Amino acid sequence: MTQQERRYCARHPIDLSVYIRYRRRRFRGAQGRDLSVGGMYLEVHALTLPIGTPVELEFSRLGRHWLLPAVVVHGSHSGIHVMFRDPQPALFHDIIQGADASPPPLAPQPRGEVFSQP
Repeated sequence: MTQQERRYCARHPIDLSVYIRYRRRRFRGAQGRDLSVGGMYLEVHALTLPIGTPVELEFSRLGRHWLLPAVVVHGSHSGIHVMFRDPQPALFHDIIQGADASPPPLAPQPRGEVFSQP
């Protein structure tokens, strides 16, 4: 039997430092790796939080500080999936826009060429 995708929103790869807050205290640092309007995948090692555990995610992105209530919906040895208490279209939009606004990498310049000015 094939496992079906249960997410209803588009996901976007990210690289975002996030603090997981538990019981209103910073509990553990993590790396956000995947974002949708409804939730986030956090890469974190040696962390066990049962499904249904309420947490808050704290991070800064594009000049704005975020503190989002969420609940753990899945966990594995490499990370946890959380669902935001409320959908976050503004966050998703800001991160997508920020990724699109990043300048492309510079093309390497040929070596050994001499440019003369007229």
